Amino acid sequence: MKQLLHFTVFSLFVFFSCNSLLSQEIIKKGIHELQAEEFGGSAKHQKSSGKIVSEIIPLQSKIVKALSKKVFGFLPYWEQSSGAHNNIQYNLLTHLACFDFRVQLDAAISTPPGWPWTTEINAAHAAGTKVIMTVVNFGGADGADAVAWELFTNTAKKNIFFANVKNLIETYNLDGVNIDFEGISSAHRGAELNTFMAALTAYIHQELPGKEVSFDGPAVNWGGWIMDDLVDSVDYLIIMAYDYTSGSSANAGPVAPLTHHTSWKRFVQRTIETGTYKVPVTDNPEKLVMAIPYYGQHWKTATSTSESATVSHVKSTRYKDTSVDASAYGGWIWNSDFEVPWYTWNDGVNWNQIWADNELSISKKYDLAIENNLGGVGIWALNYDGTRPELWELINTKFGSTANVHSYLNDIISVYPNPTNNSIHISNEKNIKFAKIGVYNILGELVKEVDLQKTAIDISNFSNGVYFLKVVDESGKQATLKILKSSL
Repeated sequence: MKQLLHFTVFSLFVFFSCNSLLSQEIIKKGIHELQAEEFGGSAKHQKSSGKIVSEIIPLQSKIVKALSKKVFGFLPYWEQSSGAHNNIQYNLLTHLACFDFRVQLDAAISTPPGWPWTTEINAAHAAGTKVIMTVVNFGGADGADAVAWELFTNTAKKNIFFANVKNLIETYNLDGVNIDFEGISSAHRGAELNTFMAALTAYIHQELPGKEVSFDGPAVNWGGWIMDDLVDSVDYLIIMAYDYTSGSSANAGPVAPLTHHTSWKRFVQRTIETGTYKVPVTDNPEKLVMAIPYYGQHWKTATSTSESATVSHVKSTRYKDTSVDASAYGGWIWNSDFEVPWYTWNDGVNWNQIWADNELSISKKYDLAIENNLGGVGIWALNYDGTRPELWELINTKFGSTANVHSYLNDIISVYPNPTNNSIHISNEKNIKFAKIGVYNILGELVKEVDLQKTAIDISNFSNGVYFLKVVDESGKQATLKILKSSL
């Protein structure tokens, strides 16, 4: 009897222990945190002095940027300290996100190494580019989930955090906050997160009118995320459309596959159109910014075959290196399944594979953002392209003064007169039935919803500058037409 009792107690112990272990979610580090460890070295974050930095100039908001969408660039501290300022074309950015400010368990926020970045902030503001602080929760010894849960449920700490965000924005004359809370368990990244973000957005809007709140969302919903509510809770959301294949993956592959082959279920096009962000893309596409990678991954592999099994992960790569090294190792190999490039070589001992985006694959991703009428694109990370000019030229070609924003409707309709001082008309000789017409400013914000019954669109009360007329027909197809409002 005693042996049976011991066996029963032991069995129950094993049962509950195993179930407890199974219920513990394994949360992997995101690429932002991994690259902070890989590239950031031993640089130390620091406490803010709290004193207003008088030499930081305010945003020059009257400067008109000829950009059709948001272009949101993350600047990590390891690139800022490596001379990134000399390579950034601030006129081709709408937002410069300073990465990273770190939140602690007590709700304190430390500033990035070398802060304040007065040179970069002033250069951005002088160009009419907003400067955003990216606040991250990597957890440290406390654990990212523990820090997040404390902020979500402890009202006192939440209020301290909100006040700290406000104080940092005011102290350094910043234009908003971007929240990058990675490592939250699925149980905590649903309603609790969304309620927290909605409260932060309301607080910042009330305390600092005109300042922005955004959030960095995952490419794939692995569970728990309520994306449509999360998008509703902020001014806009940055989709981290990368890290589909991580350094720890069993097989080499694309960091950001645009399309797929039969064995792949996760890729950028699905993320945007039919997967994680399907509802927000349908309801609020202007609130979504699709960030693309200027980095790749390098593995030792078992063979030279595409998607070979990995032997070991070597490192993350930067565009400035892969754009040169690819030609030295036989050139890029285009993978038409994923619509991304890669290259391979043998070092005498192992095969090596590097998968990384180039100008062509990035261009195709920008086209996806345009086709789905997203609010903008993002860059992880600035200065990963070093002194190379082609990716800046690509931004200008797709979204800047030389942009050729095109769809089939652009071949059928046009606007006149253009430039104009008072009103514009849409030429519609083929009598296309329109479902929605709106006028957007250069940040992708809707400034006028057009009555479909009217033949003229009055823009006489707009400030001079560049605007975009976005037209959607009844089948859902779209056209974007650039308008110049001028006093003539």
